[in-house]
Amino acid sequence: MRLKMIFQLKKPELDIEYRRAFLSLLKKSFKETSPEVYEKLYGSGTPMKPFTFGVFLPKPAFSEKTISLGAKEITLNFSTYYSELGIYFYNSLIKRRKRFEDYPLPGDNSLRLQRVHLIKEKPIKSTEAVFKTLSPFLVRLHHKETNEDEYLTKNHNLFVPKMQENLRVMLKELASIDERVDFMPVKLNDGIPIRHYGVLIDGNTGLFKLTGRPEVLEFIYKAGAGSRRSEGFGLLELVG
Repeated sequence: MRLKMIFQLKKPELDIEYRRAFLSLLKKSFKETSPEVYEKLYGSGTPMKPFTFGVFLPKPAFSEKTISLGAKEITLNFSTYYSELGIYFYNSLIKRRKRFEDYPLPGDNSLRLQRVHLIKEKPIKSTEAVFKTLSPFLVRLHHKETNEDEYLTKNHNLFVPKMQENLRVMLKELASIDERVDFMPVKLNDGIPIRHYGVLIDGNTGLFKLTGRPEVLEFIYKAGAGSRRSEGFGLLELVG
């Protein structure tokens, strides 16, 4: 299930860590609509989430702490393999819109929902699919000896095998699928630095190809790819 939500900002700017605000909106929406779902997703431990999202920013100009935008209208795209999660999110947003309720943001700013569209997803019938990133995807390498994470880009020798490992772990945990999916970069940009929760991490954008069973590729298409998808990373568009 894929939703496209159009929001109006009070001021045409966002905090440099804007993903945190949209993650907070998601969490609040789940909590309002279904406390049981919220508890399952966020109540205890750190379970993997079966959704992803991305925010389209019109003509962004980045500074150290804020992003100036060319318009007040922004788009939030949300995708999940499990339709009930999308329905909970949708229902909460519609209730907020009916109450003409704004969602507060840092810097005396706020969001107001204008429109919601259900986006038709493309079917995957082949064992190969090419995807374009709609939000950067992360390839996380955890160093056990230091308990620190490193985020890899295309020139790292472990980039491809680690991405394949990330996909396999996601499929096993979220869909009980234990099989390999082959990942091949097609046209990826150099890593882009992203400030997230006070830390600079490297994200990847561009095109890549996945090879696997069509049902498995469809799950990745809807749930997203890479690490920290539910924090605004790894949203995909099927292009071939």
